[in-house]
Amino acid sequence: MSVQERARAHGALALPARVAVLEHLRASPHPLDARALATATGQHVTTIRFHLDVLIEAGLVTATGERPHGRGRPRTLYAPAFRNGGAPGGAYQELADVLAAHFDTTPARRRRRAERAGADWAARRLGSLPETTPSPASSSAEARRRVTGMFTEMGFDPEAASDGRVLLHDCPFRDIARAHPDVVCAAHQGLLTELLARLDPSRPASTLEPFVRPGVCVITFDDDPIARAGARPEPEGS
Repeated sequence: MSVQERARAHGALALPARVAVLEHLRASPHPLDARALATATGQHVTTIRFHLDVLIEAGLVTATGERPHGRGRPRTLYAPAFRNGGAPGGAYQELADVLAAHFDTTPARRRRRAERAGADWAARRLGSLPETTPSPASSSAEARRRVTGMFTEMGFDPEAASDGRVLLHDCPFRDIARAHPDVVCAAHQGLLTELLARLDPSRPASTLEPFVRPGVCVITFDDDPIARAGARPEPEGS
């Protein structure tokens, strides 16, 4: 694609009003004409036709003539060139969703592979940092601090709860995790397990429970009193 072609394609989405036209076409189960789009977006039909010409030139919209029905000139109908384009998270999220769906053949195998991938993820993030072993008196506090720091850097909004758990808000992979928890959530569990194993190999395992409440995942450190007592977080929806 030449510089001019790239500029034309990118410029087609530079105006919110033009993006609105494309979004309405993608949301519609059938092609629309310019007047229907004008009504839907609150724009003048002449403006809509200009936007459509730009979108067609950029390869984002297609135009076809309606079959004649009696007298009168057939309408031109418009449809998106890509029905599922423009995902909220962009191309990266779309690619992640496709890869998660094809990660392996069964949920159990996907979980195992994802946990191994999560362990490698932790190793990459830790890099060549020296391993440190917290003193016994501050083991849980130090583990929470390091885990909270890593998940903060990853784009979560972690919160250290008073009962020793870490609550993960605002997961940046939330939509994909809901669709493919056996991949995304298992990868996070593998990352957590490897992180703590490298910080202190003598520590008990810790667990990450996805979507314990709407939009909240919970990390429980298995050497905390809440874990030893068998207390459970509140169920989703509480």
